[in-house]
Amino acid sequence: MTQKLTSGVIETYIDNNIFVNCPFDDEYKPLLRPLLFTIVYLGKNPRIASERSDSGENRIDKICELISESRYSIHDLSRLKSEHADEFYRLNLSLV
Repeated sequence: MTQKLTSGVIETYIDNNIFVNCPFDDEYKPLLRPLLFTIVYLGKNPRIASERSDSGENRIDKICELISESRYSIHDLSRLKSEHADEFYRLNLSLV
């Protein structure tokens, strides 16, 4: 019984999370705020890499954990442009 209950709670938690992959600079804030508001308004939990700022935590591990804890994700790929044809971007995911 405990195993089933725990499994259901975890599923509900994951179902309510939405991972957001987007830029976090000042230029993008006017778009990020309404996106986060809308997610919360719909009764979901936005999950973004900047929600935890532990400098000792490996950023890629943190992002992988956030993704694995989310049923859905939103990826803003609007900045996938380059001045040079041979230059490729990292799909807006900063791993600094």
